[in-house]
Amino acid sequence: MESTTRLYRAVLRDGSRPIWIRLHRTFSQWTTNKGFAVADAARQRIELQIAESRLSMERRDGCGRYTLEEPCEGGGLLRTKAIFLDGTERIPGWVVVTVERSGGTPIDAYAPGFLPAYLRTQRITDGAIHLEDAPIALAENEVSQFVHILTEPRRRVPIAVVAPDIGSPTRAEWLAAAVAGAGLVVRLADKRTEDLFNRAVGKELGVYGGAIRTYAAPFDPATELSPYRHPPMSRGRLRDEGETALAKIADGLIGRAAGVDLPDEVKRAMPVVYRVLAGRSDVSELVTAMKPRPAPADPAREELRRKMMAMTIRPVVVTDPAPVSPAEVTTEPVGMALEPDAVSAKDVPEETPPGLAHEVADLVVKEMREELETALGLAAGLDSGQQLLREVRTLGLHLSGLRDLVAARPSASAEPDDPEPPQFAYELLQEEYAEAVATARTLTERVRWLEHRMAELGHPTYGVAEPEAVFQPGSLAEALIEARATLTYVVIGDTEALAVRLDIAYPGFARTWAGKAWDALRALNDFARGRSGGEFAGGFYEWCAAGAPGRYTVPTRMLVMRESKTVTGRDKFRDPRTFPVPVEVDP
Repeated sequence: MESTTRLYRAVLRDGSRPIWIRLHRTFSQWTTNKGFAVADAARQRIELQIAESRLSMERRDGCGRYTLEEPCEGGGLLRTKAIFLDGTERIPGWVVVTVERSGGTPIDAYAPGFLPAYLRTQRITDGAIHLEDAPIALAENEVSQFVHILTEPRRRVPIAVVAPDIGSPTRAEWLAAAVAGAGLVVRLADKRTEDLFNRAVGKELGVYGGAIRTYAAPFDPATELSPYRHPPMSRGRLRDEGETALAKIADGLIGRAAGVDLPDEVKRAMPVVYRVLAGRSDVSELVTAMKPRPAPADPAREELRRKMMAMTIRPVVVTDPAPVSPAEVTTEPVGMALEPDAVSAKDVPEETPPGLAHEVADLVVKEMREELETALGLAAGLDSGQQLLREVRTLGLHLSGLRDLVAARPSASAEPDDPEPPQFAYELLQEEYAEAVATARTLTERVRWLEHRMAELGHPTYGVAEPEAVFQPGSLAEALIEARATLTYVVIGDTEALAVRLDIAYPGFARTWAGKAWDALRALNDFARGRSGGEFAGGFYEWCAAGAPGRYTVPTRMLVMRESKTVTGRDKFRDPRTFPVPVEVDP
């Protein structure tokens, strides 16, 4: 698998709605200069390809993602992506721009070509300071104001200050274009401005005689302990190394910006943006995503939490024979480091307090009632009766799975309101991968349909209907329900309960696993149809390897036609993979 390296990232705050009109115009102008056709702003989804370059522009309900993939120097693929949220009266709008390289040799990192034009469209900031598309020429009467900008505690991007020199205007312009959006470039107008600036920041933190200094965020000259945190590039090196020295400065600026974590509100909104683009969520979920989790105020809920937490602590063993009152007994969390022999059977509760599982189940039902009503309302609006039945069955399976999990784990140690561990970047990768798999499945279905039609070139194709919408399972349980209802040549066993447990235990993988399972079952069904009808005489591996127009297959690299010795030699691995054969097939 080719490694992917992030070359650039910028988080841009844009308070002028709608963002997408200006971003679409500047992004499409940039891609038009690369040879692509002008992107129609009226279309919500655009996909264009020229040779090895591919352009994708999609938006839905104020969310959007523009992606350009193109070959880069030294081999590999360069991917430029702009993900945006238009924002509302209560939620600020933003654009996250990233550039990544997959494979090939390392290359220098620079800002995408559309960014300077986009920065000129409105007042766009990093959340605190205005981001310019060109260097700022600083006069002596503006030094005091600039120092306030430089020491702004909310500043996220680094700032490069260019001391006056013969070549400084050209250097500043080159640098500003290279780091647009990820940094700010300021050029001191003359020697007088340089002196005033250096007095304001201090001798060790100043910039002198044609040098360029990068000031990281945050910056406070009164408390700064290390001047080397803000590295200077001397006039001599700039003169001797030329553009190479400037490239090193740009790399440092971009690297500092890319290394800063996403703002909290962007981090919380990003998964919702991905789900909206995938058609799996409504933009109204943003309001919930942006709210901090309130502390539980319901007395009954708090009492239930207290009971559950009481099961996660054990009493300290008291060795003093003297009588001790209940108020003097202390407790110790289970998570503390204990010696192996410090825990005995009498330290652990022997059984669940009576009725606690029922209390938890009642709480789950109450909390989910509104969500269930919404889900059923959505299902009732579906056009297809078969689809309605599948939605209701899927909902029932997940409720059964929740019930089983509650009954199996009444003594969970985590508080009901504790948030999930911070796995944001990993979750985003899962979302992106699941979306990519779904897109690939849709394109594969389209290719299969086209291949089937091309095989019938001797027949007129006028009036031929478009291929049906591709079923995209959202969970393993949903994939099994659809397979049992529509695939007539395969038999699905009683495996929904296990599927629901996997869906709940691994929500980030549910869509990906469901898609692979659905593709495999559909290919098996098509293979069985071909064998039973005399169309094909080989095995399933040959069916997938040979391929044919209109045939459902899976990649052969996903197939292993026999189990390993590790599986066949152990009952717990072998038994779940062993199925009964009907006697009419083999007595």
